[in-house]
Amino acid sequence: MARVFISFVHEEVDYAQAVQSFITRMLGTDVTPFLSSDKLQIYAGEKWIDRIMDELKDALVVLLILSEESVKRPWVNFEAGAAWTRDIAIIPVCILGFTKEELPKPYSSLQAVDLRHFGDHEYLVRSVAHYLGLPEPFSGMYGLGGAALGGPESVAQAAREKSAYESLEAELKLFDSLGPIRYG
Repeated sequence: MARVFISFVHEEVDYAQAVQSFITRMLGTDVTPFLSSDKLQIYAGEKWIDRIMDELKDALVVLLILSEESVKRPWVNFEAGAAWTRDIAIIPVCILGFTKEELPKPYSSLQAVDLRHFGDHEYLVRSVAHYLGLPEPFSGMYGLGGAALGGPESVAQAAREKSAYESLEAELKLFDSLGPIRYG
């Protein structure tokens, strides 16, 4: 079971997948956040509501991918409520121009991130690492400050972090330019 659960609406699956990839690249392959749409994590024929509830029960942190539209959707609020009642850490992740200041109650009482703000990518991954009891990635953007002092492993880690940040930023810019996927 994953210890990180990403809640999203299917129209914004690209954002959820980008965050999933970013977290995994930053914290290692032992940390693969659960996405209900990930065909490598949930199988055809599986009772998806049971699987979602099992994943929520085992999660240590829930990332809510929130936009102006998704914050109104019942499923995101259902998953958030399930996490809230189990005292699981919840991190609102603002996308598509939706800001932390626009978060409705009770989300506005939580420390949130906005992926368009400089440094919030790092804040997100450091927070996830904290809730999972893992060492935080290097502090400072890309961990480059002092990485060379730690030897070749530190330099390699800083390069991986830089690549992860740059990939996430490029994906977010692309998705923002295209807007959410429209179904139906």
